[in-house]
Amino acid sequence: MAGSELKYLLRKGSGRKPDVSMVLPGQRPPPRRGPMRRPPDVMIEVVSPRPRDVHLDRIEKLREYAAFGVRWYWLLDPATRMLEIYELGPDGRYVWAQAAAGGRVDAVPGCDGLVVDLDELWGELDRLGDEEPAE
Repeated sequence: MAGSELKYLLRKGSGRKPDVSMVLPGQRPPPRRGPMRRPPDVMIEVVSPRPRDVHLDRIEKLREYAAFGVRWYWLLDPATRMLEIYELGPDGRYVWAQAAAGGRVDAVPGCDGLVVDLDELWGELDRLGDEEPAE
């Protein structure tokens, strides 16, 4: 799993740094330096509340990641408390695979054995939001 500092070269002259990306077991790990030139198995974006960013995550990145060949695209939307998972279809477009708003997701498509506890995730976001900013 990689954080937001790993850059993916989607096409010549164009790259993205997703919030999180995952290369599943059995795949080659990302390079130690420089941009990644092959798609990871999963790209995860956290939807920002700004309308421009919602459009970017839901429309632009969806198209770009599909064209790059990313098999799974996840959207985590703190405003709606939703996890949406899309799978790349044989036609090169994403299709809806799963969505959940709370509870535990015990069967994550494409990620055997992975469990996502959304109640814990949203609770952690609430706790972080309640913290006072450092002076």
